[in-house]
Amino acid sequence: MNKENLEKIFSEDLGTSFFPQLAEEYIKEGDYELARKVCNVGLLLNPQNNDGKYILAKIMMVDGDGKGAEGILKEILSEDTLYVNALRLLVMYYNSKSIKQVEMIKMVHQILDLIPNDEFASEILKASKKSKKPIKRKKVVKKVTAKKSKASKRKSTLKSPRPIASKPENNKIDIDPKMATLTFVDILIKQKQFEQAGNVLKLVARNKSIARTSIKQRDVKIKRELAKEK
Repeated sequence: MNKENLEKIFSEDLGTSFFPQLAEEYIKEGDYELARKVCNVGLLLNPQNNDGKYILAKIMMVDGDGKGAEGILKEILSEDTLYVNALRLLVMYYNSKSIKQVEMIKMVHQILDLIPNDEFASEILKASKKSKKPIKRKKVVKKVTAKKSKASKRKSTLKSPRPIASKPENNKIDIDPKMATLTFVDILIKQKQFEQAGNVLKLVARNKSIARTSIKQRDVKIKRELAKEK
């Protein structure tokens, strides 16, 4: 159903179950303000619509209100534990912020229970296991003469060497094409992760159903910001 038809339905019935689709159409055009208004009105009249709540959570993520979005997504999951997109968006949020990792992994396993070979969840799990891999350190054997050894025993005990701080693993992961959306691109732009935003946008561009103008608009912005960083 195209935007014009959805707008007509919405104007005739503000609580229609189609309001999340209309909001999604506005998001594709980059009009998050109008999309938010549609969701707010739709949810006022149709408060149990989880699709509407999910779209609103996506908008809040882009606007930088991660905690507010988290609350809505958890509300969705309390009503429908099988709402995979809510699980994915929460995992995406926790992973990008490197927070609540234990809770995130539980959600990853929930996704994999529902969709066993889900690429997005599998990559997150793989990256998590890699970051927890212990670093092997070579034992340093100090050669000392018998005389020095005796002297050291009399004077003091040897101090154990300080452990070398390990560098954190890079959280960058391969994005499942199913998660490559304009909303995700907008979130990355908001977080100033322009290079990754460009990579995700390339995946989005493969979807011929998405308006080229929407893709071009974001591509220009990303290239402009990357040029400033050089």
